[in-house]
Amino acid sequence: METVSTHLITSIVLIGSSILVPFIAFGTYKSSGASMQKSLLISIIIAIWGVIMYFFSISWQFRLGSPDLAWGVVILNLIWPSALVLVFKDFFIGKGLSMKWLTLTQSTRFMGTLFILENIRGFTGTAFAYVSGFGDFMAAVIALTILVQIFTGGQPTKGVYLFLILFGLLDFVVAYSLSISSSPGVSLQSIAFGENHSMNLYPLALLPYFLVPFATAYHFMMYLTLKRNRIE
Repeated sequence: METVSTHLITSIVLIGSSILVPFIAFGTYKSSGASMQKSLLISIIIAIWGVIMYFFSISWQFRLGSPDLAWGVVILNLIWPSALVLVFKDFFIGKGLSMKWLTLTQSTRFMGTLFILENIRGFTGTAFAYVSGFGDFMAAVIALTILVQIFTGGQPTKGVYLFLILFGLLDFVVAYSLSISSSPGVSLQSIAFGENHSMNLYPLALLPYFLVPFATAYHFMMYLTLKRNRIE
């Protein structure tokens, strides 16, 4: 199995972020008025999912024997959490969730700048690193701007939240497209030939396998909360 010696900062940020995800989910639901039992149940399920994706990223994906199959799992893993939220919205959204916590999660996307760091070290494709890194940075800036308004007594409009949701989702679509098209051995590779692109290797793999699917589901949770709270 090929391994990549990634920068210590990247490893600490991604592993630490993955550990925090269940606690973020717990805080989101508990601060939104959900029961302790429901908050714990959802956070425990997410923690189990994270552990499975951890082992998948460090070992299990290589048993598939094909980069195409591995990226197929990435795409499916991106879709199913959001689909679950949309299908069972009464359970996951209820009467609406805390927009503070939902927005706070998006503000952590500064970690996307790690792509640029890893490109400098030769571990991510150039087009992917700079486009996705800048996109994540901008999404985090938008989220932080909204949070500042919230914590200073303001009330962000529905349009502002929708802009964050749409921009954030578009950034993920572009990032996944560039990542797949940059990956050596993938039949859809069309750019970054000759570059070492290791988004499917641990610890960078924690992003497509776990962190991004979680953040994507939060986009849809924000949208459904906007509809139920009738924010103008």
